[in-house]
Amino acid sequence: MVLADYLFIGGIVLFAILGLGLGLGKQLGFFTRGIFGLIISVFLCYLLFGFVYNILFVQERLAHFREVLGRSNGFFLKILRYIRVDIICYAVALFLIVTVLRIILMLVLKGVLEIDTPVMKVLNKSFGLILGVAVFFALGLIVMQIMYLSGDGNVPQTMKGSVFGLDYVYTHNPLTKISALWR
Repeated sequence: MVLADYLFIGGIVLFAILGLGLGLGKQLGFFTRGIFGLIISVFLCYLLFGFVYNILFVQERLAHFREVLGRSNGFFLKILRYIRVDIICYAVALFLIVTVLRIILMLVLKGVLEIDTPVMKVLNKSFGLILGVAVFFALGLIVMQIMYLSGDGNVPQTMKGSVFGLDYVYTHNPLTKISALWR
């Protein structure tokens, strides 16, 4: 095991303990209220952007949109093609969908988590643990992307030969799809 593996294990344990201690209800309350809820929507869109962009249906719709823009010769439409308005529209649509789904999901979960029974308490703590670990993975992907974009593209020595495949995730991070679209 390399240093990155030990940091990975430590991070999972820390976030799992935090998630277990807080429970899902408190974490969701923290992650969904006010301006922080919008920040979470942006963060979720950032995480989902590359995954959803690779769906064939989405690619076909964006290609059709670019084709429609390409038929016209107006100056304004040339500017829109240049700034990749198709990607901007895709990002706005993804944001709206994620925000609406986040609000609906939080209202449903709030109603369910307010039930005060032993079974719900166990479920609350268990799902809190899962959310804590999921937050760790999401933050890990962002950290790896920042390292990848600020580095030379080679796997750092502390990740080479990782038992958990962190060196593979470093070079094949789905979040790098976002920065690759603008190059």
